[in-house]
Amino acid sequence: MIQGHGDDGYLFDRPVKADFSSNVWYGGLQEGLKTHLSNKLNGIAHYPDAGADKLQALLEKHTGLPAGSIMVTNGGTEAIYLVAQAFTGATATVVAPTFAEYADACKLYRHQVLYLSWDKLTPDTIFNTDMVFLCNPNNPTGQALEEQALQRLIQLNKHTVFIIDEAYIEFTLDAATMLPHLHRLPNVLVLRSMTKSCCIPGLRLGYIAGRKQLLERVRAYKMPWSVNSLALEAGYYILEHPKLFTLAKESLLQDTFHLWEGIRKMPEFKVTPTHTHFFLFETLTGTAASLKAWLMENHGILIRDASNFHGLEQGHCRVACRSADDNKLLITALRQWTLY
Repeated sequence: MIQGHGDDGYLFDRPVKADFSSNVWYGGLQEGLKTHLSNKLNGIAHYPDAGADKLQALLEKHTGLPAGSIMVTNGGTEAIYLVAQAFTGATATVVAPTFAEYADACKLYRHQVLYLSWDKLTPDTIFNTDMVFLCNPNNPTGQALEEQALQRLIQLNKHTVFIIDEAYIEFTLDAATMLPHLHRLPNVLVLRSMTKSCCIPGLRLGYIAGRKQLLERVRAYKMPWSVNSLALEAGYYILEHPKLFTLAKESLLQDTFHLWEGIRKMPEFKVTPTHTHFFLFETLTGTAASLKAWLMENHGILIRDASNFHGLEQGHCRVACRSADDNKLLITALRQWTLY
């Protein structure tokens, strides 16, 4: 999805006062990491580690996975496209509405793409496709499938490869990572992002984890030097200082509930329940596009027009929780919109 994503304040003439459109952690770049990257700037005069082998080894140690179980990527998006390429011509189910890149990547590599609504997904669902793309917690709905339910789903479909995108796993209490279970789940590839909770999306850093035999199929399509020097340095620093990047989930989710409840109380909006720090709501007066433009023009507030997600309507918007003060700004602005 080249156009129509969040964090697109550059399209507007006025500055963004509060960006609710991005579901990256709102706290900003951690100062220690910023200093570390500044000190490593001269490193861009040299080629980075071609295969990101050092960071791969550190991640395997950090996660307790055996050697060869992780492949570092240029963000989650490279991971998605590599997986689709490795399974060119397959049949794939995308559990939707969700991140558009799953279907986009599959179509690029001639997959037959089917969609299954999140509302119809159960632990007993049987798939008849080669692959399943499942975002957990899901973007943009914020819904999550809990650990035992997901494991049952995977084990019931042993001949299907599950691509589990855990880009937002640090932001929920209602789902758990599949990483510790990969030793007994040979049909699973886990996609992870190192940018969402660390607020470094511009560096593009993520990884794929899975059983070595399955992951090697994807690794065959990985180009060298796809992960730049500063992204690698960020990865080293994050793994060396994990406590600096551990989110206070309970507090964040409590703030999210207050924002969610504030919007829910306005009859002009329909709000979707969530298990993470972002959620969908639908404006029942006007469109998401018109609401987004009005909020930027009148308040400098940016939200995500979610109408371009497969299965959503013209009124659907996505917002991610910010500070209590920013959240109040949004609630106040939305109340004004209802009178507009």
